[in-house]
Amino acid sequence: MSDTDYWVLGSASCRVGRCFAILRTTDGGRSFVSMSAPALRREGTVPTLRFADRLDGFAFLPEVGGVFYATHDGGATWHKLALGTVLAFATGGGNAYTVTARCSLRRCTRYRFERSPVSANAWRGAALPFVPSGSVLDLAAHGSSVWLLGTPVGGQRGSEKDVLARSTDDGRTFVTRHGPCVPGLGGELAPTSARAVWAVCPTGLSAGAWRSTDGGITFSALRTPPLVNSAQLAPASRDTAVLSGNGAGDRLRRTTDAGATWTVPHVPGRATFVPWIGFTDAAVGTALVQTGWDASAKIEREALWRTTDGGADWSKVRLP
Repeated sequence: MSDTDYWVLGSASCRVGRCFAILRTTDGGRSFVSMSAPALRREGTVPTLRFADRLDGFAFLPEVGGVFYATHDGGATWHKLALGTVLAFATGGGNAYTVTARCSLRRCTRYRFERSPVSANAWRGAALPFVPSGSVLDLAAHGSSVWLLGTPVGGQRGSEKDVLARSTDDGRTFVTRHGPCVPGLGGELAPTSARAVWAVCPTGLSAGAWRSTDGGITFSALRTPPLVNSAQLAPASRDTAVLSGNGAGDRLRRTTDAGATWTVPHVPGRATFVPWIGFTDAAVGTALVQTGWDASAKIEREALWRTTDGGADWSKVRLP
């Protein structure tokens, strides 16, 4: 959330085996306090925890029958909201955005674009700028700019690209044109400003990375090391980003020239997989990494890495 304040959601031993718990730090990871997590299902999809500021945060399961919670007191209390199935989520410019639908295991209907100030549960819905062909969608925001990536109904027939809807007025209106990714396979958008938008797109057998400098109107493909569908791309600024190939190589890569060249940053150990990596500003970032299988506990060993120099050097955060 900032260079000193952040929350970590993970599992811990409890009376019924393992339960979700939240740790919070206000001193950049030197110390943590434990907080109760909202009621989240332990099996299935990994839940998402996102804070917009020190008080306002959201926890949810993006799946059929999933739940969506909001807190406005820094995680002391959580409120369950009835928004339907949350398929995509983003915050920016003091607002929270979701794409919701009524979903069964077979299909989703009644897609809606929802918006609320992060400080209140005052959600207002509107129709999406296009009718999706399925639930694979991505939502991103920066300031008053909002981007929605997906495949429209009929968009997979004879089309080489999906659709990207762009808004510059907090999601009130959208302009739609081709996006950077393959129809039906989704992708992840990561803006660092209203004009700089990075993207990583699965292609079925591998993945590719893209970058826009005009707010998502056009994208250019990046030259990267080999990537698999689960690759993670985390931009720190207009020209700097960190990349994890996730299976196509277990080393992080870093660029400072918009993807023209990639170097290997200094890391505190070997990572077998990187489920998530992101930056709060151009200098400070965190990465959740898997370091190997714990046979006795039958879980993946995980660690939290942190950088304060734009991804050049990473250190391990000691968790309680």
